[in-house]
Amino acid sequence: MAKLQSDDLILDIKFMGFKDEWIEYEIKFYWKDEIIVKDSILKREGEYWGKRSTGAFLANDYQKDFLIKTIRDILKTNEPEYWEPLEPDAIIAIYPGMFFPFLKSHLIEEETGEKENEEKEQKKGKQPDDLFTIITFIDSYSFKNNRAYSGEGISLHLIVTRENLEKFANELEIEYQNLTS
Repeated sequence: MAKLQSDDLILDIKFMGFKDEWIEYEIKFYWKDEIIVKDSILKREGEYWGKRSTGAFLANDYQKDFLIKTIRDILKTNEPEYWEPLEPDAIIAIYPGMFFPFLKSHLIEEETGEKENEEKEQKKGKQPDDLFTIITFIDSYSFKNNRAYSGEGISLHLIVTRENLEKFANELEIEYQNLTS
């Protein structure tokens, strides 16, 4: 399992295996060592939903993993991008150098921080302490009695460094290679 941590918030992603040409992921949100989402509200019916571990969300990609490539591309280009599997159970959006991507900041410090990141990128290139906002969205289809994807759900918002995001991508890659070898 690969963990991406920002202070005490943790995004945990684990490759579960391959089944009928689908690669399966398990995604968890933690505060410190506690799962954030109450397990009793998650879907459990059937073989697919029944195998999830406590407080985990499920997602899958067709034939191969695209999450690692998406993260690697973002680290290389420094351009915002997102991973969304074929079935939209989850979306992971990554925004380089942005503290909260959809709104202009009301805080001068954040605006200054974004400008400093842009200036640093132009002067020195990519640095280990570059900041990335990660928003992991889970569709409400994962919850009990919900029968269709809605585009609504819950999200975990982290701000991490380039160094931590690279480490996370490396951990995912090792786990994926172990799964496929």
